[in-house]
Amino acid sequence: MKVVPQWLLMVCAVLGLSGCDEPPAVTRSSAPAVSLPFGSLPEPVADLRQRLADPGIDGLTTHMIGDGNEELLLLELDPAKFEPVLIGMPREGISPTEALRRNQLTVVLGSGFVAELRGLEPVGLLQVEGQTLSPIQAYGYTRILGMNDEGIGVVHRSHYQRDLFHSALQAGPGIIEQGQLDISEADLQRPEYFRSFLAICSDRWVAGVSLAPTHLRSLGQTLVGFFEASQWQCDDVVNLAGDRQAVLLLVTGDDTVIYHGEPSAYKASLIGFRFLPAVGN
Repeated sequence: MKVVPQWLLMVCAVLGLSGCDEPPAVTRSSAPAVSLPFGSLPEPVADLRQRLADPGIDGLTTHMIGDGNEELLLLELDPAKFEPVLIGMPREGISPTEALRRNQLTVVLGSGFVAELRGLEPVGLLQVEGQTLSPIQAYGYTRILGMNDEGIGVVHRSHYQRDLFHSALQAGPGIIEQGQLDISEADLQRPEYFRSFLAICSDRWVAGVSLAPTHLRSLGQTLVGFFEASQWQCDDVVNLAGDRQAVLLLVTGDDTVIYHGEPSAYKASLIGFRFLPAVGN
């Protein structure tokens, strides 16, 4: 059995993280970002929020929830229309805009955790199409977000098996687990960061980012309230890398790319969604 380092136990105790769910795996060399790019390509859209409200994509609906200080952008995706894709390019890296182009994606969400700020060395499991690019980490990030022929699933790292998923990413903590908020109040004593996350619901997937720095607990409370009001059954919401690593891109029906985060900054891993091939009659 792997022994958890004493420094990690001390950090988890101070932060009140149950099961040592979110260790400080990223070495931060600067203060948390207070703003991230929010715009469109190839040219600026006059009313970005209005354009987001009606992106013109079959099987995709956008939602802006929360208040101005903790506003979240959610992309609701129909699993009957989209397939998930995990993109992994450790050490070499790939930008979100390049990931869109190479893989013919409609949505890009990022990113996986890395060892240092703006680094390209993954932290924990990164498995793409059956190939393990980075081994599982036995402590720290507790959730394994995986993809197989059935769609997207989430398991605790202790329940992970090699044949569960063809592609998988170690992340965490679970903001929502088994439908319940799973972030303690101690999180409110930590700095606020921009966040990126993925919700796995009974009949939809939800890719999201925070449009302002926020705490994980506050984000989770907002999502729980929204899911309950919308009568969505969302058992898992997994936290991806935040701060300057957080990014979300959407290609609208007229081929405009709307982005929040840095669209050209290289990432070690990204999650994408693309249209399923049309089924013939």
